[in-house]
Amino acid sequence: MRRREAWMAAVAAGLALAPGCGTSRDKGYATGDDGDDGGGSSGGSGSSSGGTFGDGATSSSGGGAGCAQAAEYVYVVDVNGTLYQFNPPTLTFTQVGQVTCASSDFFSMAVDRNAVAWVLAQDGTIVKYDINAKTCAKTAFQPGQQGFQTFGMGFSSNGAGATTDTLFVTDDELASPSSNKGLATIDTTSLVLTPVGQYDQLQGSEAELTGTGDGRLFGAFEGSPYTVAQIDKTTSHIISVAPQSGINYAPSSSSLAFAFWGGDFWLFIGPGGTTDVFQYQPSMKSTTKRETEPFEIVGAGVSTCAPTTPPQ
Repeated sequence: MRRREAWMAAVAAGLALAPGCGTSRDKGYATGDDGDDGGGSSGGSGSSSGGTFGDGATSSSGGGAGCAQAAEYVYVVDVNGTLYQFNPPTLTFTQVGQVTCASSDFFSMAVDRNAVAWVLAQDGTIVKYDINAKTCAKTAFQPGQQGFQTFGMGFSSNGAGATTDTLFVTDDELASPSSNKGLATIDTTSLVLTPVGQYDQLQGSEAELTGTGDGRLFGAFEGSPYTVAQIDKTTSHIISVAPQSGINYAPSSSSLAFAFWGGDFWLFIGPGGTTDVFQYQPSMKSTTKRETEPFEIVGAGVSTCAPTTPPQ
């Protein structure tokens, strides 16, 4: 999710925001045990209370059979359309490629079990980037369906061990955040958006989504503090919340991206130019800032093939 303040400033200045215009990086940034990677990242800065939630569902792996190996990682896209693979155990970002087929700047992203990134641009269009083939293609998705122009995105499996997923989106309008309409789905074949409903908590907050291979859906909601919440996929009811007391960026002032991997949540937040990487560990009820990356992440995606508990 792109910073609203940056978007508004660009609009006011009459700037044409073009993807792929930044300086590309040839490699990721591997963080050592001391947290100093020499590549512009800073180490962890301590833990804070992260709260707890959940419905008790557990699974050691992600979705069922048929997963591409590349689909087991987290991926992020920066403001210039550079796509990175993020490996949580090593805190390593490795450049994958450049999303060059979008018609405007980037807003959000989700990754399916075939290792294809669905990337939303700020003009409401969606493009698909094949991570293995390193190819980019426009889709026929029509922007503005049901009033959803820009939104957070995330795939969730249709049940524990299922080999099919649903793409969920959460309304997040750049121009009028107070009008956010809650949760919806996008049919990945027909590309039709269907509303699910407004949340019964956290209404009007900007948010991003992430799903799991055991059929759960979660949102990261901006606020003071930020909140991670589990969402009922059929009713948009907020099942449980975990306030992130150590994450207190002013709403609308920072980019936000969100991913689940190995039982933990990763929040990528930054006021522009850089990104702070936070790890929320529900099992420890703690949230830790792990590092700061020297690029602005605006979208994150993880498929339902990713592990749902820490790998052994």
